Amino acid sequence: MSTPYAVTVPYYANPGYLRLTLDSVVAQTDGDWWCVGVDDSPDDSARAVVATVADPRIRLERNPVTLGVAGNFERCFELADDRGAELCVILHADDLLEPGYVAAVRAAHAQHPGATCVTPRVEVIDEHGATHLPLPDRVKSWLRPRRTTTLIGDRGLQRLLRGQFFYCPAVSYRLALVPRPAWEARWRQVMDLVLYGRVLLAGGAIELLPERLFRYRRHEASETQLNSATLSRTVEEHAACRELAA
Repeated sequence: MSTPYAVTVPYYANPGYLRLTLDSVVAQTDGDWWCVGVDDSPDDSARAVVATVADPRIRLERNPVTLGVAGNFERCFELADDRGAELCVILHADDLLEPGYVAAVRAAHAQHPGATCVTPRVEVIDEHGATHLPLPDRVKSWLRPRRTTTLIGDRGLQRLLRGQFFYCPAVSYRLALVPRPAWEARWRQVMDLVLYGRVLLAGGAIELLPERLFRYRRHEASETQLNSATLSRTVEEHAACRELAA
């Protein structure tokens, strides 16, 4: 019998979005899950949100010191490990799961037990929840393979380095197959690209699901948008790609 699915939610700001995120977890058609908010914020705003949702499957862990993005993501995996989870998602606190997410990714992991990662298609939304497709996301959709359903080996790495066409917050992980530590703090903006490259270099596989099971929010206050306002992300991407290619 499989263990409950682990939904981890790293949190730093925007309690209003956090409430919507947690509501999307509660709305799952497969109710065999537990959820932990991992609070790395400078305040205690997440506690009231979790209390308002009032679902016993959801709890909050507040870090005693600020860990940063990489450290908090690593903490998410550690908490999932501590409770014996087999499968886990790091759901960003401004994004949304579609109701069938847990059921679909659990089924995909069962069908592909050797896959480290399973990742669905997403719908990109704006700060108000409306469908939004700026140029970066149009490029991602163009780069996503039309026929390939599995990234593996050198060919999979080649596709990944051409352009990362899937979305980190939507990825589901089989924890036993994830290289540890998974998230490297030396990268500020491309930790996910480096992790997926390491997965492929280690002989792992990334399964691409055809279903749209996730809503990815782009808004001006998000870490992604703030990081993309300068060329530093491009510099990191080039450095990461050169390192992985070597």
